[in-house]
Amino acid sequence: MRKLLILVAALLLTAASAQDFVFGIVYDAGGKFDGSFNEGTWRGVQRAQHDLQGEGFEVEVVEFEGTPDTAAEGQRRIAGAGADIIIAPGFLQADAIQTVSTEFTDTSFVLIDAVAENPNVRSVLFKEHEGSFLVGYIAGKLTRTGVVGFVGGMDIPLIHAFDLGYQEGVKAACPECTIISNYVGVTPDAWNDPARARELASTQNAQGADIIFAAAGASGNGVIDFANQTKCFTPSVALRDSALVAQLEQVALPADHAAACGEGTTPVFFIGVDSNQNPLGDTDGDPATLNYGLTSMLKRVDVAAYNAIMDVVNGEFEGGTLNLGLAEEGVDFALDEYNQALIPQELVDEVNDIKQQIIDGQIVVTDYREL
Repeated sequence: MRKLLILVAALLLTAASAQDFVFGIVYDAGGKFDGSFNEGTWRGVQRAQHDLQGEGFEVEVVEFEGTPDTAAEGQRRIAGAGADIIIAPGFLQADAIQTVSTEFTDTSFVLIDAVAENPNVRSVLFKEHEGSFLVGYIAGKLTRTGVVGFVGGMDIPLIHAFDLGYQEGVKAACPECTIISNYVGVTPDAWNDPARARELASTQNAQGADIIFAAAGASGNGVIDFANQTKCFTPSVALRDSALVAQLEQVALPADHAAACGEGTTPVFFIGVDSNQNPLGDTDGDPATLNYGLTSMLKRVDVAAYNAIMDVVNGEFEGGTLNLGLAEEGVDFALDEYNQALIPQELVDEVNDIKQQIIDGQIVVTDYREL
């Protein structure tokens, strides 16, 4: 039986030369279990592992989790141990990939969210603005206060692309709505500061935001915690007659919601990012009761990782740049048992129609990075 090693670190590399394949992943700021970007990439590796095991391969997984400053060291150790491919999620690893891929020309590299020019590097970009437009449209249709929020991680063009796409989607659904946007910080620490993100969500909610979209890596967990723990608030303005009103009348409430929320209150919802974070809004272990996750903007980093691994296994890996949007199924919105009771079928059909219009070029969503 052939033995396949999926290598996800550089700290413990032993007997690498004995393996048929050696693969690596070096995590971005925020860590593996950020619940979104890094974890989504890891899920692609997990799926590849499962599928390859089903084909008779023995799969071993080892991980490396450092900081942006140690990314090059991690990549170099993995490549030096004979890795066939190294997956590097996050633009903060771009300089490291550019350097290390030059040193190890026989190793294939995958860089997510940035571009490196070497022929052995596959750079994978996403049209985040397209997916953000969809969740923004949902927010604009369903907000009861007419105010929605956006909490970004690091104040960089990439996250502004999420923000602007979201704003355009909200305005397409609700021209009179207000969008409040804030960013956690201007350094890589902004990806791992949930306390600050929670503060921003609280401030936005105090200004009337009943739906808050977080695109902030591990910091986004602070927005999720805010929605789950706050549950509801008393708005200072008259509520809009959104389609969410009828949906809420049909959804059973968790016991702790009824205890925390009284007459005249309205629920607070978060919108997740990258991975499907809808399940994180389930506070009582029952998907049938009210969920505080309205939807999630899916960024299919898992697919990017999975496809790269399989291309290496099949001898089909090629370098260059991929830019994945709705047409390439690289971004989307999440609909599942946790949130389907919140989004009426008429709105689902409408969003799917908008999705096709974006794919066909009838609706053009602005990419902040091209302004």
